[in-house]
Amino acid sequence: MNCLQYIKKCYENLRQKREGQDESYRLSTQESELRKKKILVLDLDETLVHCEFKENQNFNYETILDVWHRGMLYNVYLCRRPHLEQFLKQMSVYYEIIIFTAGYESYCDKVLQYIDVDKHISDYFARSNCIFVNGNCLKDLAILDRPLDQLIFIDNNPNAFELQPDNGLLIPSFLDSDEDECLLRLIPFLTFMANKSSVKPVNQCLKEYETINGSLFGDSDITLQCHLDGEEGSLNEDSCIISDDVPQHRKTKTLMQHQSKGKQVQEARSQSLFSG
Repeated sequence: MNCLQYIKKCYENLRQKREGQDESYRLSTQESELRKKKILVLDLDETLVHCEFKENQNFNYETILDVWHRGMLYNVYLCRRPHLEQFLKQMSVYYEIIIFTAGYESYCDKVLQYIDVDKHISDYFARSNCIFVNGNCLKDLAILDRPLDQLIFIDNNPNAFELQPDNGLLIPSFLDSDEDECLLRLIPFLTFMANKSSVKPVNQCLKEYETINGSLFGDSDITLQCHLDGEEGSLNEDSCIISDDVPQHRKTKTLMQHQSKGKQVQEARSQSLFSG
């Protein structure tokens, strides 16, 4: 982006604020109906989308998002995982859908504005709600205030499940393959899970499902892909500056105070890049 384009973007952002045009993602308000459903918690980066912060000829992105963060404008090159729209639509029938990401809220808000036009997602939790220990990102499901025996958490990073391993389901990482069918494969399994009185432990339920229906993901899918360190200042999970002054989630004014479940977990903050 050249200097003139950047100035135009800055001017447009200020004009929208002055005229009261709020482009932020608006969450679903169907709370009474949602409380009757089971809960599906989804990671964002490499689970539902893949984003990069520099144009890459080898990356087949579908759109460029303008994300404002701490006074800086970022170009976010985004690609949705195949079948995402169908997945969200069908799963919203059985589940309250919540996003839990290590990306910054400003980034998450813009991505959800693009991928969830029909408002199937009821809420999201972002970077300020994560725990960082030795460079690993942990996500404490207890802050969601939902019954854990009714909750399934899907992430491509096994570290995210450390605090509630019985709720976790590991999904292969998505980069940009048009042939990826992981979300499509999840639909019948999650429909199967929606009829259970309790979903814990998820892995045990998965074994039961696979005994009848075969492997959920193929051998080529389950290989975890290593994430390269990204550029400094990126806003998603793969490459972020861990900072203490991140604004907290709009509905969460205090961080977790129940971080010891059998062992003490101390939050470690660092200024280095990490893989989310």
